[in-house]
Amino acid sequence: MPASDVKEDYFRLPQNLTVRAITVVQQEMLQFLANTASATIDIDDDCQVDISFIQLMEAARIYAGTAGKHVALSRPASGPTLDVLKRSGFLEGMSAEDLQFWLHQGGIQ
Repeated sequence: MPASDVKEDYFRLPQNLTVRAITVVQQEMLQFLANTASATIDIDDDCQVDISFIQLMEAARIYAGTAGKHVALSRPASGPTLDVLKRSGFLEGMSAEDLQFWLHQGGIQ
């Protein structure tokens, strides 16, 4: 497929990314990922986030990898998302792939 034919789709997440709403977010994300080969996920800087969202994104990354798809964040984690990553200990010992996905650090040099 020529590069000009590649379409990268954006999925904008809702404001509430906590355990109370994550099941609906999961279903919507799965439907979205089923219809695209490459997805960019957009998260608001001031959204409500808890560990269930981090778990969902990690599951989405695993699913995408096994299905030959690509998932990325539109910008590095910040605000409440970054805070949850810090509080959960997730930032400690991150792999290069994790750093690239969550913080947009690393990559081709």
